[in-house]
Amino acid sequence: MPDAPTLLLFPGLGADARTYGPQRSLPVHLEFAEWPEPESPAESLAHYAQRIAERIGPRENLYVGGVSLGAMVALEAARLLNARGVFLIGGCIAGRQIAPLFRSVLTVGAAMPTRLIQSALLISPLAFLVFERLTRDHRRLMTRMLREHSPAQTRWSCRAILEWECCATPREVPVHAIHGAEDEVIPLRNVRADHVVPAGRHMISLQAPGEVNRFIVERIGAEGCGRVARGAKSSVAR
Repeated sequence: MPDAPTLLLFPGLGADARTYGPQRSLPVHLEFAEWPEPESPAESLAHYAQRIAERIGPRENLYVGGVSLGAMVALEAARLLNARGVFLIGGCIAGRQIAPLFRSVLTVGAAMPTRLIQSALLISPLAFLVFERLTRDHRRLMTRMLREHSPAQTRWSCRAILEWECCATPREVPVHAIHGAEDEVIPLRNVRADHVVPAGRHMISLQAPGEVNRFIVERIGAEGCGRVARGAKSSVAR
């Protein structure tokens, strides 16, 4: 019998595995990548993804995916990880597909001295009110993760996202995209989506977890997911 499928998820900008709390019920082996510090302020997103992939290593029956920045890294890492498919959850294939207002936010973040990042994040709850449609608990979670994140990594991410153009993913690796109809960070009109979440904003993994989870299960395949439905587990990929 083939090995049960593994889904390796990369978190979004300024986030960690806590982003994927609702996905822990998925009937697959889950792994969550961690963000290392950038080698330099000028490191490209492609090289950054390569370093992460080399540390994790390829394996059989692996799917990769992520939200936003995590989707970008998943695309770049897929080939090196021997991935069978990539899940874009509110993702895109180029920084230019990001909405002008959020590109302005990223531009400010990329130019800001590292020592000021934490102070600037005091307004992050307002940003989540503007761009997202989350519960109060989810807004608090996102704000907490962002404030606990490495300021240097946050600043680097802002610049790397703006400059990024996909990518190293081979044509034969399927890319499965789910997107919010009202995403104001990466507008739906700028991307190709296989499934659209009505009224969904950017963080649909939190806002519409049932729909996201069903999409993932359907795309991986009911047979593959069913093999681990009773014994699913998760871990952190370092």
